[in-house]
Order: sequence, then C-alpha cells, then structure tokens
Amino acid sequence: WGLDGLWDKKWWKKINSLIWTPIDSLPLLDKHESAAKNSKHLIVQASFAKSELERKGFNNVHLLPVPIDHSNFFKITDEKKLNLRSQKNIDKDDFIIGFVFRNQLRKSVPNLLEGFKVFAESNPEIKCKLLLHTHWNEGWDIPRLLKEKNIDPSLVLTTYYCDQCNQYEIKPFVGQDIDCPICGSQKSQQTAQIHRGVSESQLNEIYNLMDVYCHPFTSGGQEIPIQEAKLCELITLVTNYSCGSDYCTEQSGGLPLSWTEYREPGTQFIKASTDSKDIANQLSIVYNMSEPEKVKQGKTARDFVIDFCSIDSVCSKFELLISKM
Repeated sequence: WGLDGLWDKKWWKKINSLIWTPIDSLPLLDKHESAAKNSKHLIVQASFAKSELERKGFNNVHLLPVPIDHSNFFKITDEKKLNLRSQKNIDKDDFIIGFVFRNQLRKSVPNLLEGFKVFAESNPEIKCKLLLHTHWNEGWDIPRLLKEKNIDPSLVLTTYYCDQCNQYEIKPFVGQDIDCPICGSQKSQQTAQIHRGVSESQLNEIYNLMDVYCHPFTSGGQEIPIQEAKLCELITLVTNYSCGSDYCTEQSGGLPLSWTEYREPGTQFIKASTDSKDIANQLSIVYNMSEPEKVKQGKTARDFVIDFCSIDSVCSKFELLISKM
C-alpha cells in the first residue's frame, strides 16, 4: 500500500524495481494493473493472481511466495506424539481437527463450526474435537457461535499461553486472564494472540497434536499456517479459491473445499463462503484413509512446501531476478 502512485512518477522507470505484493481476490484492482504496466517486475504470492495478470496481457509477472523456514516445522515420531497428547490431556484416540489463524472475519469460523457439527453428528462413534489456535477476544464471538449452533463447548479446544512461565495448555475456553496451573501465577493465561503467544517450537507441537488441518477462509494472499501444517505432514483441507487453490491439490497433499460466491461491498471482490457440508465430507474422507495413504499424502505435503515456499527455493529465484538487473 505504501507504494501507491509511485509508479506514475517520472523517475520510476529509470530505477530497478521489484514490487512484491499479495493479491488475495478477483477482480483485480486498477492499481494492480497499473503497477504491472508501469513496473519492470511485479511479484505475486499465489498462482491465481499471476494467471489473471497474464490473461490481461502482462508478461512481467513472477510467482514467489513468502519464504518459510522449513526447519522450524516437522512431524514428530508417533511415540512423541502420544507422549505430547498425554501431557496436554488429549486422548490418544481423539480425532483432532486443527485451525491456526488470526481471528479475523475473513477466516470462516461459522462455516468450520457448522462443518464440524455435521461431521460429529454423522459419525457419533468418532471421538472428534476441534482445536482453534487463536485469540478468542478478537473477531468472531466463538462462545456465542457454539451456543447458537448447539455445539458442546468441551469438544472445542484452544491454546492458553502464560506470559509468566511461557508455557501453554490445550483446553476448552473458560475465559481470559485466568490463573496458570503450571506456574501458579494469577490471571496470567490468555488465549494465544499476536502479542502473547507460543514459540515456533511450541507451535510445531500444536500442529503435531492434530490429525488433520482445516483452513476455510474467504480469501487470502498466502495463509502461512497452511504451509506450516503441511511441513508437519498434515493433510490440509483448504478453500479452493484465491491462494487456497495452490494448496488444496493432490500434488500439494491437500483436499479442496467447495464454496459459493459472495461480493465484498466497495471493492466488489469475489469472496468465498466455504461449504460446511463439504468440510464434513472431506473430514470423513481423511478419517477413513488408510494409514499408509495418510503418510504418503503427508510426505507429499511437506515436499511441496519445501519445493515451493522454502527460503532456498524462493530466495534463489529472487537472486536470479536481481542478477539480471
């Protein structure tokens, strides 16, 4: 946003420039086309944006996602996973559906809760739980949604972080500013947030508590938790729109979630409302997969992210672009 209009200046085409910007929705804004028209290189983070700009005749568009340090996220052994679940009071037979997200309105929490409810009611023999790693005081009023949809709050887990001992718990939501049972500090635990949250290694543990990762959203430029989940060899269910289209394919170790279109006022952006019934259906597909198939897809997911999003992969392409200048 800070570069708006600079490409109209007389000096702009006299310098080397790389505009690297997320585009998260269609149709393109006029500024996207203007930036591509007046710049030597426009870099986007998702293939749908590159395809649309090329369809409009631009041949100076590159696809480079935000690079991920893949050493931070990985699958732990089955033995360590069982031990971790025991430490976090999660039963070894629980089927944990995870979602790591900033609690913004463009993250489709109502759709996910409805899909979870349909899946749970259709499969009463499955001990399923939903793990929402997010801040419950921002964005969606999750307790109100649980009450509205008549979902047992004990089936929905979240991450509590203590800023005194820097440890975390996984448990149902019971409010904010609660006492920490780990260190005994008073009113030191809150649900994870951008200012008070877990470390990368702790977040890696949280992904490894999950059996499947589900990321329904209206649109997004990249959605980094999807790549982190894949690096932990989780099968990812992702809305098949915007950047999600890159991460819900068989080649990426993912499964697509269908959606219906609605429009954002003002920009007239196309936005996706993820089909809750399809969430339930894809969860059933993952649950019923054989263990070898899950392992195979998980390895595919990790390899895809390393090839597409790793620091070495992305930065080597940047180096080539800069060298050509």
